[in-house]
Amino acid sequence: MLTITIDRGLEESVYEQVARQIRLLIASAALPPGMTLPPVRRLAGDLGVNLNTIARAYRLLEGEGFLEIRKRAGVKVAAPAQKIDHSTRAKLLEEMRAPLARLRQAGVSTDELLGIIRRELLAFDDGKED
Repeated sequence: MLTITIDRGLEESVYEQVARQIRLLIASAALPPGMTLPPVRRLAGDLGVNLNTIARAYRLLEGEGFLEIRKRAGVKVAAPAQKIDHSTRAKLLEEMRAPLARLRQAGVSTDELLGIIRRELLAFDDGKED
């Protein structure tokens, strides 16, 4: 089941909130590969947002490899890639550096950061079957 909440008080845009929550549900296996997501119109109606907001979130997630969008066949959760290419890996590692730098600047130690990263990765595994 797809449970998404919108907080209009956040600085984060609504489409980014939707994308972030779907991304986390996929990473934790709450939304398994091949699962069909609600059509844009239905999810927009359920959340009380514009159709374009959901379409934009879905397109973003498709570009990131989380979703597959097929005309008339709907939106499905994509299977994880079996191998990552060098340029994608480099790009993702570069994107990871900015939040790590912000956490360090905010006073989070290396040991704390390693603990945070470990807990976050383990949280993804909590939703997966052995």
